[in-house]
Amino acid sequence: MRSFIVSCFLLFAGAVCGAAEPLNVYCTTFPLYLLTRNVTQGCNNVNTELVIPPGTGCPHDYALTPRDMRRLGAKNMVLVRNGLGLDDFILNPLRKMNPDARTVDTSEGIPALELAEECSHAACHGHHRGRKNPHLFASPFEAVGIVANIARGLASADPANAASYRANAEAYTAKLRRLCDEFTAAARKYRFSDRKIVTQHGVFDYLAHNLNLPIAATIMGGPESGVTASEMADLVKKLKGSGIDVIYTEPQYPSRVARTIARECGIPLAELDPVANGPADAPLDYYEKTMKKNLEILGKTLDK
Repeated sequence: MRSFIVSCFLLFAGAVCGAAEPLNVYCTTFPLYLLTRNVTQGCNNVNTELVIPPGTGCPHDYALTPRDMRRLGAKNMVLVRNGLGLDDFILNPLRKMNPDARTVDTSEGIPALELAEECSHAACHGHHRGRKNPHLFASPFEAVGIVANIARGLASADPANAASYRANAEAYTAKLRRLCDEFTAAARKYRFSDRKIVTQHGVFDYLAHNLNLPIAATIMGGPESGVTASEMADLVKKLKGSGIDVIYTEPQYPSRVARTIARECGIPLAELDPVANGPADAPLDYYEKTMKKNLEILGKTLDK
């Protein structure tokens, strides 16, 4: 009898241990990692990690390392991804390493803007239509939709924690909406619609669209490289005397070209951070704090 009881206990313990296998939530990019952590905080037996290094920035052409590949094989895994082409490099390796992994498309249902084809000439802005801009994360307005998609996807994959995901998302969304209200108030106060700005690439297109802030040109499609002297002269000619209020650079990319144009054209220069990357130990409120800093810079540079 005692042997039977012991056997039953061991079977029960084994079942509990099996049920206790953690949910591994892997995020493809740093901003998605920040938003997802706010949805999964305090949830039982959930492990939230970033797949690529936090300092990578926009990983358009990131090459997965052997370590990255091994991590994609984690059991009971959900991949939280951009969904608009920014992290497509991970799809084939994921199918190979973990065909049973579930994915959450954080762009689902969010209206996407068209993306100008990457090039080095400011005049290209707005041409080459058809591709979708994947930089939803750089605007708190779109971040609200991203958080909703994350919570919905995780609740489906992990019903035991569904209520917690929804509650966390609701609380975090309230913070993001307050931040959106602050941006909207600033846009009215400083008359953003009457301003004209230049950006390094299309990362701030969503934020500018939400604020009715005209982007007159983008300097580069990505990292600054290969700009010839004639191209630089064309950029200066195009922007000089065109009423540009400010050129915004990003900490993720070199600012050499932007600084040269600003100096030659007499246009103020400032830096905005799209939160494309950041520190490995970023606090839960890192996204909101960075966006608030961006709001302060917008107010200071566009106040006339």
